[in-house]
Amino acid sequence: MDIIELEEVGNKINVLDISKFEDNFKVKLPEDYKNFLLKNNGGYPAELLFTPDFIETDPMMKVENRQGTDVEKFLSLNEVSFEYEDILDEDYIPNEYVPIARTSFGNLLLIYVGTEKQYGGVYFANHDLYDSENDCFTISNVAKSFTDFINALYVDDLEQ
Repeated sequence: MDIIELEEVGNKINVLDISKFEDNFKVKLPEDYKNFLLKNNGGYPAELLFTPDFIETDPMMKVENRQGTDVEKFLSLNEVSFEYEDILDEDYIPNEYVPIARTSFGNLLLIYVGTEKQYGGVYFANHDLYDSENDCFTISNVAKSFTDFINALYVDDLEQ
């Protein structure tokens, strides 16, 4: 899915707005995600979108489960700032993950901005599964890049 139709998008932003965010939080957002923000600045998908299945490991049971999730809303840069500041204050998600979208169950989709090889990858943070070993929500990889994530989203007709 190369093109996503979004409704109720955020106010138009520019490169300077993104640079201010990056400077303020001392992060470097991936170029493909920055381009998405410049074009859309968040919004609600016009059609119900789902992620491809990914593997989530239950930290208590040590069992892997295959699952997917919906994408209720892509966050605007202003919302990303607010959510990321909350993450930094509350420390329930490692600082290398920046929130980019929310699911209908209130979970976050994140983009990895650390220096490791998974830079730019998209992740799912499950607030229902707390990883006490790592002292954070359970985080599972969904896609290797934001572009891969967008291209893998699909519409599902739940009425069938």
